[in-house]
Amino acid sequence: MKTLLLVAGSRAGSEFFQSLFDGHPEVLQFPGNSITSKKQIESILSDDPNEIVSNFIKNRLHFFDSRIGEGKIERYDRLGENKDQYFSVDKEKFKINFLQIFKKEFKNNYSNKLYQIILMLHQAYAKTCGHDISKKKIMIINTHEVEFTRYFAKKISNVDFDIIHTIRNPLSSISSSVNNWIRYDGGKHFFAKSIFFQIDLIVNGIKQLKKINKRIFLVQLEMLHKSDFEVMKDFCNTYNLEYKNCLKYSTFFDLKWWGDKVSGKDLNGINKDFKITFDEKIFYNRDIKFLEYIMKDYIIFYGYKFTTQTSKFIFNLLPMKCELITWKNSIKHKKIKHILSIPFFYFKRLFYVNKYSQKNLKMPDSFGLNSKK
Repeated sequence: MKTLLLVAGSRAGSEFFQSLFDGHPEVLQFPGNSITSKKQIESILSDDPNEIVSNFIKNRLHFFDSRIGEGKIERYDRLGENKDQYFSVDKEKFKINFLQIFKKEFKNNYSNKLYQIILMLHQAYAKTCGHDISKKKIMIINTHEVEFTRYFAKKISNVDFDIIHTIRNPLSSISSSVNNWIRYDGGKHFFAKSIFFQIDLIVNGIKQLKKINKRIFLVQLEMLHKSDFEVMKDFCNTYNLEYKNCLKYSTFFDLKWWGDKVSGKDLNGINKDFKITFDEKIFYNRDIKFLEYIMKDYIIFYGYKFTTQTSKFIFNLLPMKCELITWKNSIKHKKIKHILSIPFFYFKRLFYVNKYSQKNLKMPDSFGLNSKK
């Protein structure tokens, strides 16, 4: 079975992309992030199947009742046409199915125990949901963050897998991250580390993923909306999947999904009127010139447009406006730890996000892009 690690870009629709595979008979996946921390990996690396399945359920309760935990952030508790439905999966049946599969499939001499366990957990979940696991051709593991993906990839390095990374226009990514996260829950989750993380992800995400030395494909959020058939058809051809009508709809458990809570609005699946926009108020003009200069090759390769004449920069030594906005948010919330971290992440941005970041970087192919060129 071919395995894909799905890695999120900055507000780039990774879960939206995943939601389009809901109900596809040849795709094996969990609803949302699969495993997202070293601690969760350690909790399932056991020879005792009862311990494995119990720890997995404890760490992923929202897979079994979408109204709790992470399910609320992802708005799995507000599914369906009227936003009043949720999904649930029987934990006891899941345990029974996992124990049966483990007894039949687990091999102590298998070269990658972690991968074997994760595959069996996916199979048990799919079987509990009434799917025919014999028809599955690919498994999508949503590893979400680049840093964790690199750690996870080392753990399964001898497995045949590709990396799928979602992206969008760089200025739109920063704009969406800053505005949405500062608005969400009063801005309690977005500080100096957060803005560095988002900018570094946009500029250096592909470079970091290429260090894994596996095949990488990109999914552009804009194309996923405007040219969904071309993107999904290209994906299906690449992985020998049958193109299905369900690929046109954003759902979980066949219930319409309206986007996560951070977005602050209802996002009703594929939007043919999707437009590339960004909030100019969170950038100085020099910020835009700097970002478009250091990402010039990226912007050209993926068909984005420049908004200004790029100027040559060695480093953008002054704080960017989006950084200042985020630092002000730290002060507003009187987060001493985050206030003290401002100089550290500012100098880290100067060092890691500069004109040499994408030097000689070979850009991965983007699904559906060639059909538009």
